[in-house]
Amino acid sequence: MILPNCFFTNFIQTKRVSPLFSLFFRTHFTNSHIRPILTRTQQFHSKTSPELRNKREFCFQDCVPLLQHLRDHKDENSGRTLHSLFVKSALDKDEFVQNNMVRFYGDIGELENAHKLFGEIPQPSLISWTSMVSCYVNVGQHEMGLSLFRGLCRSGMHPNEYGFSVALKACRVMCDPVMGKLIHGLILKCGFDSHSFCSASILHLYADCGDVENSRKVFDGVCFGERCEALWNTLLNAHVEMSDVESSLKLFNEMRHSSVSPNHFTYTIFVKLCADVLDVELGRSVHGQAVKSGIENDVVVGGALVDCYVKLGLFNDACKVFQILEEKDNVAICALLAGFNQFGKSKEGFSLYVDFLYEGNKPDPFTCASVVSLCSNLETELSGTQVHCGFIKLGFKMDSYIGSAFINMYGNFGMISDAYKCFLAIHIKNEICINAMMNSLIFNSYDLKALELFCGMREVGIAQTSSSIIYALRACGNLFMLKEGRSVHSYLIKNPFEDDSRLGTENVLLDMYVRCRAVNDAKLIFKKMPRQNEFSWTTIISGCSESGHSVEALGIFRDMLLYSKPSQFTLISAIQACAEIKALEVGKQVHCYIMKVGFGYYPFLESALINMYAVFKHETLNALQVFLSMKEQDLVSWSAMLTAWVQNGFHEEALKLFTEFQTVPIFQVDESIISSCISAAAGLSASDTGKCFHSWVIKTGLEVNLHVASSIIDMYSKCGNIKDAITYFNTISHHNLVTWTAMIYGYAYHGRGREAIDLFNKAKEAGLEPDGVTFAGVLAACSHAGLVEEGCQYFEYMRSKYSYEVTINHYACMVDLFGRAAKLEEAEALIKEAPFQSKSLLWKTFLGACSKHENADIGDRISNLLAGIELNEPSTYVLLSNIYASASMWKSCTELRNKMVKGSVTKQPGSSWIQLAG
Repeated sequence: MILPNCFFTNFIQTKRVSPLFSLFFRTHFTNSHIRPILTRTQQFHSKTSPELRNKREFCFQDCVPLLQHLRDHKDENSGRTLHSLFVKSALDKDEFVQNNMVRFYGDIGELENAHKLFGEIPQPSLISWTSMVSCYVNVGQHEMGLSLFRGLCRSGMHPNEYGFSVALKACRVMCDPVMGKLIHGLILKCGFDSHSFCSASILHLYADCGDVENSRKVFDGVCFGERCEALWNTLLNAHVEMSDVESSLKLFNEMRHSSVSPNHFTYTIFVKLCADVLDVELGRSVHGQAVKSGIENDVVVGGALVDCYVKLGLFNDACKVFQILEEKDNVAICALLAGFNQFGKSKEGFSLYVDFLYEGNKPDPFTCASVVSLCSNLETELSGTQVHCGFIKLGFKMDSYIGSAFINMYGNFGMISDAYKCFLAIHIKNEICINAMMNSLIFNSYDLKALELFCGMREVGIAQTSSSIIYALRACGNLFMLKEGRSVHSYLIKNPFEDDSRLGTENVLLDMYVRCRAVNDAKLIFKKMPRQNEFSWTTIISGCSESGHSVEALGIFRDMLLYSKPSQFTLISAIQACAEIKALEVGKQVHCYIMKVGFGYYPFLESALINMYAVFKHETLNALQVFLSMKEQDLVSWSAMLTAWVQNGFHEEALKLFTEFQTVPIFQVDESIISSCISAAAGLSASDTGKCFHSWVIKTGLEVNLHVASSIIDMYSKCGNIKDAITYFNTISHHNLVTWTAMIYGYAYHGRGREAIDLFNKAKEAGLEPDGVTFAGVLAACSHAGLVEEGCQYFEYMRSKYSYEVTINHYACMVDLFGRAAKLEEAEALIKEAPFQSKSLLWKTFLGACSKHENADIGDRISNLLAGIELNEPSTYVLLSNIYASASMWKSCTELRNKMVKGSVTKQPGSSWIQLAG
């Protein structure tokens, strides 16, 4: 067939063909004519039909290296053009051409075209079948490859050793030992079992499927002289994968005494075993053997040794091995960079990477990902940005693996916009990069965006994995979106995941319900869990404690001791539950347990114990003892002890402790400590001391903290300086509920009820929702100002709209309000309807009102009631004695005093504090 010269000239000018393809045309065709057919074409391919042999055409034998070149470079366009030439030259019907074109389309991933060409072959040869099977297996379609292999067997032809090895590879990747054994039987039947290619494939199959016994049988069936390095290494790797140290050592010694010496792959496999079983002595021994063999500088062995020493925690040894390597490849530096990341030496690791680049090395995507992980831990985001720029300059594609690393890095820096740009740049998105993006969004409090991304996964056909479910539940918990969380839970029930991820998913589900205050749902999840870990127990205990079910929380903690050892975090939840319900004895038992198991040296646990003892005024010295016994007192423990002194009225001791705190140079005063000191000054009515702390606040810039600001307002109010309290309150530009409440209490202390109510209304107008503490301040203001009607209105408003906030203290304020207004009947009626099991506080408040109004009859009745509730409580006797004295009932007063002496009831002496001018 003669083609015009212009065809080839135009083709080369217009098509973007590879240089080798252009050279092929220039070699075989001249500008004046088509080169005649080469005679060796007919000699090479004698089976070609007479019609084709008699034609003058180019030699397709020369096309084989060309096709190989096009396959290697994935040059699809040039390959198609060459195929069209075959069609025009009628060579497409030749079996040799068809087989090579099938391989071409298979190698470039065009399986549909490859299968179409294969189907056009009238009688496929063994080479055709094997090529097609290989195409499917090489692109990962192993099931289709095995299906074609079965078709090959049914066609009456026997596979050759290459076909068998390809089929065994598919079985190995699919981990299908049953099909593999059938093929093994067929190999035995065909007599290929002695072929090294097949025996290695069979051994590899059994080894990868974990069938070490059959692997050994295959290995033993190979003649001693034909056992190549690949067979030894494959069997050794099978033992290593099973972490069988004894068998691996035995096989390694057998290999050393055989005719085949261990090579660098052998040592690499054995070094991996040392890392897996964390055997330092064995690792050093293998390293010594590698040194004796003279291959310790080999890049493969060296990289494995670096990785091994990093995993064994011997970072300095890893660095030494890396330094002596003759060639430092990406595998070795990746292993060492992981060590720098693991041991918190990010700066040194980044410097190593820079040196690696200066030496002329080109990183691969895995090295870039390792460096990006290092950059995530650096203090500045500049290094990470530089690595990203270098990644772009190197021309790497943003795949899911490296893209996830960049997303995590930018997420750690809070650069969520840059993280999202990296996410969009990923060409093929999968669940890995989506999970990384969700994690970064949640980490930066963009929980709603994370949920939107989760919902979009199904729309684009990406499966919602257990990890994405976990992130979605975490976002629902952070947003307190109980309804949406239950929807995710329903999806989880309909689409259960594997057992290996079940515990983690159930734990996050448990945490979501606890965060959303759905404790009953959390309890159901906890009871249905087939197994619980420390996180599960801690979550349910803390959830019950924070929701007011502290007794139940301690019961669960007791059950935990029967099944599992609590961690320090679990013990914190138990301590907080003890403090919540004032279970001092149980708290002391938990304290003893902490000392017994050796958790007594965790600063945060000791701080929790200080807070627990601080709940009880008479246990403040125990809190001090815990504080003094600490090996290292951190900022939290100092703050906890200061708060304990102030909370229990030991204001002078608190200021002395602050003086000691100033002698510790490593800590700086924070908002918590300065607030406690200001409160101590307020408790002492030491206005000058309070002003000194106020000056300190201004100098340190802590006045912007509203918690500190509220303490200053409270201090001026309690020191009787309401004018300065108001002035300072008005200087605050942005108020929150705490500062509003502090000022309301300030007005209440000074009997300025109207101003307190006006301020309360302004806070509501500003959009703030009052809480129980704010209402208590308003009720106290009404009580001190005698605003009975207004107080009743606010109390009823609170009970109707904020019923969950109403506490016994609010009822006590109302009893005091009625008592001050001489409405004793209304006060007693309110106490009787109060929904509390213990009402001793209310009765004491009522008894104080009886004392004020000298009502001996009611006072006597209430004191008898209180005596049955609280035995030997001195305040009850004192109040009743004052009532008798006011009513001139001296005989009753004397009898009561004598009763106190006989019962050894003593009253704590009162004290007062006055600041004198210096």
